Amino acid sequence: MRLTKQPAIELKQNLFSAGGNDSVTHQLECSASRLIVRKNGFTLVEVLLVIAIIGLLAVIAIPQFIAYRSRAVDAQLKSDLRNAAVAVESYFTKQSVYPASIAEVQGYGFQASDGVTLSLTIVTPNSYTITAAKSGGTQPSFTFTSSSGSID
Repeated sequence: MRLTKQPAIELKQNLFSAGGNDSVTHQLECSASRLIVRKNGFTLVEVLLVIAIIGLLAVIAIPQFIAYRSRAVDAQLKSDLRNAAVAVESYFTKQSVYPASIAEVQGYGFQASDGVTLSLTIVTPNSYTITAAKSGGTQPSFTFTSSSGSID
């Protein structure tokens, strides 16, 4: 059989008329017609399966996203505490006394992040605590203690 450009119907007829079992020919014709019909869209089962998979992924991803955001807020608070402590120590180096409030250390290179509330408490003439608070973290606030240099 020579291959030439023929319309799809003639080619199909030539293939099926080349011989063979009529039941096989009928099955092939039915399969071909089903393929042509299926090109119009997705079945309801396929659409529901895709929606179920997307829903399952959302159930897994949303709690993880919330946990990541909470840890990011915690990291922001701790970073602001460390930066504020460096600015307070710089202020002490120049003035020989700790500042009365966080507002006084802004001239020493410290600027709090948006939404973070900081408060400075002088515990003794040689020690202080700084507390940082912002909603959305794993805990309401973190505190830096100058005597130990730790953040709790």
